[in-house]
Amino acid sequence: MRPAPVLCLGILSVLGMTWGGRSLAQAPLPPLPPASAEPPPPPPTPPPAAAAGTASPTPPPPPPGPPPPPPPGPLVPPPPPVVYVEPEVEKHAPRYALWAGGRLGILAYGGGIYDNPATQQVETTGNFVRTGLGLELDIGARLDKRYVPYLGIELGFAAAGHRFDTSNTQARTSFLGIGFRYIAGDVDNVGFVSDLSFGFRSFDLSNPSGSWSATGFEFLRLGFGAEIRINHRFAISPLVTVSGGSLTDTSGNISFAPNQGDGATAPAFQGSQAIPGAAQTTYYAIVLGCGAHVDLFGH
Repeated sequence: MRPAPVLCLGILSVLGMTWGGRSLAQAPLPPLPPASAEPPPPPPTPPPAAAAGTASPTPPPPPPGPPPPPPPGPLVPPPPPVVYVEPEVEKHAPRYALWAGGRLGILAYGGGIYDNPATQQVETTGNFVRTGLGLELDIGARLDKRYVPYLGIELGFAAAGHRFDTSNTQARTSFLGIGFRYIAGDVDNVGFVSDLSFGFRSFDLSNPSGSWSATGFEFLRLGFGAEIRINHRFAISPLVTVSGGSLTDTSGNISFAPNQGDGATAPAFQGSQAIPGAAQTTYYAIVLGCGAHVDLFGH
């Protein structure tokens, strides 16, 4: 079948229609498109106009966004810095230990050395020694925390007494004995101390004329104070000690300073001479000091 345009052109040429006084047959005809050419595509159909009064279509909603962040919580302060504290070692007295230490204090004497048969007067301790320092050294054992048997020596450093005022005389005293200490109360912190000891005491003097000593048994030496525990091994002990006794023996020879008021030139008893019972009198000693002791090898 011929296409429609070709058929129309054939009909017009037969009828001899004219255009502007001329025959259409005389007008040149446009070339025919090739038979194989496809007809042009029809123009796109415009979308129908929206009816009056009709609302335009609603655009689709936008896609949902990310959820809003949660509201901030309450402000929490940062934790404090961690500080390492070394644990405190428990303070307590050992149950059993080797007990050792010493004490330093003021040493004062009173009473008499002997009764002078020539003057019928008491030869006082002040005529031979004055107040000085006392140093005590102890060694013993702590048993069941509270009981301390020990061996002690006390050395007294003092100036010579009135009989030797103008002479170059040195004086010293000593005590050697055994004792027993008991700690009552809280032995792991602060305890009450009672101390009992006995032994031998000696008064010793020396100057260019010679040396002399008097000795005797000290039968009663009492101490009272406290034991303050510093740590597992160490404790301090403020203590006052009162003791007394009688001198019974002498040794050596020494001269007094010249011009004594009673005319005496030397001790009434000397040269390894014993002091007879009738001439014996009582002296006493007081020590006010503080000791420090350690507990070794104990648990």
